[in-house]
Amino acid sequence: MRVPTPVLLLLVTALAVSAAMAATPRPPDPMQGPGIGPMQQPPPGEHVDKYGDLAEKPYRPEWAPLPLLWADTAPVVYLHELIDSENADERARAAFLLGQIGCPDSLPLLAECLNDAERSVRVQAGIALACMGDARGKHTCAAVLSTHAEWIRYFAALGLSRLLGQDIDRPFITRALKGAMSGQSAMMTQTIDGAVKGAPLPPPVENLPDQAPTAPAPSPEQIWEGAADVFVAESDWWFHKGDYDQAIRCSEASIFLDPDYVETYTVVAWLEWSMGRNAQAVRTLNRAIAANPDDPESHAGLGAHYFNIKEYALAEEPLKKAVELGADHLIHRTYAHCLEALGKLRESLAEWERLLETRPSDGAIRLNRDQLKERLSE
Repeated sequence: MRVPTPVLLLLVTALAVSAAMAATPRPPDPMQGPGIGPMQQPPPGEHVDKYGDLAEKPYRPEWAPLPLLWADTAPVVYLHELIDSENADERARAAFLLGQIGCPDSLPLLAECLNDAERSVRVQAGIALACMGDARGKHTCAAVLSTHAEWIRYFAALGLSRLLGQDIDRPFITRALKGAMSGQSAMMTQTIDGAVKGAPLPPPVENLPDQAPTAPAPSPEQIWEGAADVFVAESDWWFHKGDYDQAIRCSEASIFLDPDYVETYTVVAWLEWSMGRNAQAVRTLNRAIAANPDDPESHAGLGAHYFNIKEYALAEEPLKKAVELGADHLIHRTYAHCLEALGKLRESLAEWERLLETRPSDGAIRLNRDQLKERLSE
């Protein structure tokens, strides 16, 4: 798993959010390709638009995703194995990624997944088929346009738009898109409005070579994490374009692929909070805890969020839990400050003393401890 940057910093400034999206990449894995794998990052403080040329491709409408994984066939043979996994989450992730890559060899397997026992697999398979221009996915896409998470609805609209671009069942698809307009968010309204115009398919992808891969097979975790990083990179691109909703959409796809990486939830929550959606941000941070109950960073994210909006009573318990689970000293300091803000001075002093035991040369900790002792002596 990637090593997260301190959660508190992500909640303070947009610069920290951008830094989180440019997190230190993992070591290279055996799977090499133009999309999945380590990303080159620009120098600190400098943003370079690495995807400007890709964004301007004639087959990409301005509302559509960056096709970063399209034609990246390196992981396809492994995804074909994972789509037959006993784990439904792995089958759903594999179906989703195959639709993003577009290799025609995947079509028969995706069509079989339309009969999968798990609805999540059927949904991702149907969207994948439509995104690859296969009409067998149209009914699935139409069915989820008003019922699923926004990032899933977005890709369903993309799939229907690509079918329209090939003039496939225009009356049905147009009716489905226009009928789903009511109650959508601003981003989805814009997406559906654009989708009705039809979108061309990206360039055709070659079939897989006959020979088996010679490199060692990557683990499923390497595949999910590598693909999740690609969506984080796309999220960063949208972030610098000023489109936070699209940045969230990409990050939600990343969470779907790698739900154990807490930092992505934190970035989503920061973006939601910055747009005035505090309740939604809290739900996102609670999702991180539900998915990662033993990770101190998940509890730290919720606690730091409440602390930063001065809801100290709500911040106390998640910060305490984070410290109990071994959160770093920055979160431990936040917990001590939170106790002080709540008037629990002796409890706060005890935490500063504990911090000083582990970091005896830290002058800031010593200063906070001494100031609190002086207050208590008055």
